[in-house]
Amino acid sequence: MKKNKGFTLIESLIVVGVIAIIIPALFALFFSHLRAQSKVYLLQQVKQNGDNALNVIETLIKENTISIHSGSPPTSGNQVCTDASSTYSSTMYFLDRSGSYFNFAVASNKIASSSSVSSTVNLTSDKVAVTSFALSCAQGSSFSDPIVSVSFTVSQANSVNRPDESATLQYQTKMKLRPD
Repeated sequence: MKKNKGFTLIESLIVVGVIAIIIPALFALFFSHLRAQSKVYLLQQVKQNGDNALNVIETLIKENTISIHSGSPPTSGNQVCTDASSTYSSTMYFLDRSGSYFNFAVASNKIASSSSVSSTVNLTSDKVAVTSFALSCAQGSSFSDPIVSVSFTVSQANSVNRPDESATLQYQTKMKLRPD
């Protein structure tokens, strides 16, 4: 009897079959990992832009605002949210301690801050789009400080065809003014 070295045809077919099953599974895992990383990156960009914009808006309004006005330039005649149970929810101008006024608005899908002292500054980047931006103020009683509400939605700027690969966040906050 002669001993043959090597693999039989059946053994070779089984190995090829196992490899044919394992390789596509590995590629599927790899590409799903890449897709998940991409989504995390998009969400990170959206969150970073939204957090930054909200932080700047809150800081400017809380620390610098003396009064809120409905028109530009601010005058005593167009001051809003000054008496009990008053509310206002349109374009607002904030008078700061130095006598300048500033406001926030959406321009080209970006939140922008403009003031009488400096030019317009975008608070969000081109990588995100801002929608549903709203500012409002309310004063509950004569003895309380006005409360300013800010809300907006941030999503990625270049929307993709697949909804599972998009990132959108909603922001809402209320802050009390402490005019001195």
